[in-house]
Amino acid sequence: MREIKQIQNFRDLIYKYDVFFIDLWGVVHNGVNLFKNTLDVIEKIKKEKKKIFFLTNAPRRASVISNQLEEFGLSANLYDQIISSGELTWLSLKGKEFSNKKCFQIGPKRDFHLIEGLDVQVVKEPTSADIIINTGPWGDDDCLENYTNILNKLNESNAKMICSNPDKTVIRGEKFMICAGLLAEYYENIGGKVQYFGKPHKQIYEFCYKIIKKNANILVIGDSLENDIKGANKQNLDSLLITDGIHREVNNNNNVDKEKLDGLMKKKNAFPNYYMKSLTY
Repeated sequence: MREIKQIQNFRDLIYKYDVFFIDLWGVVHNGVNLFKNTLDVIEKIKKEKKKIFFLTNAPRRASVISNQLEEFGLSANLYDQIISSGELTWLSLKGKEFSNKKCFQIGPKRDFHLIEGLDVQVVKEPTSADIIINTGPWGDDDCLENYTNILNKLNESNAKMICSNPDKTVIRGEKFMICAGLLAEYYENIGGKVQYFGKPHKQIYEFCYKIIKKNANILVIGDSLENDIKGANKQNLDSLLITDGIHREVNNNNNVDKEKLDGLMKKKNAFPNYYMKSLTY
């Protein structure tokens, strides 16, 4: 296991890297508002003329996410690009492979924009579906057990699932919620075929590499060992884990319990270069 360094202030890293791949949920905001000190850190990065790419597993198009960030008080001039799993999903579904397919949707109405402009037929009956567009649970209070019957029926029809958010859980406000990735995991376990878009899978990074210059010095910042950090490991990129997100169980009041963190990293088989409790300059 690589030795990782605890960072107290982000200023210790800002001059070491040219480009920052920053997660949104769990690092920049909690789905309701920005975290304290986040805006200050982002402003400091841009002041040093560094590049900021928000890499997010949100199952929404980049323009929708940009509008949300604006509402939170984070304007578009403070970052260079938003690359979302939702945007990559939409671009893929525009291809000929999915033309005129019968589509069954799993997800809340706020994500229905993901099929706008696509050549798909939305169906209500799972047994008639060719593909499943999975953006997450229909309700914020849902659990996996609410979906097992319908996923079993979809699997009987050999429908291919398009998972636009590999995350299994997320924190909205202070509340844990299940995500599309948990439904996709179950679907795979019963023999269903799943195509993922987003971290830790390679497409989202390859999309970025087309925009930034080669050999750029990149730091990945995220709160998920399974997605943010494992994705960075696969790409041989340096990474910073924020422990105040979905792995907050490793925190002990204002400190990080290194023994708990080491155990979790081994369990998830994902290892950052650095860690800090929250993104603070």
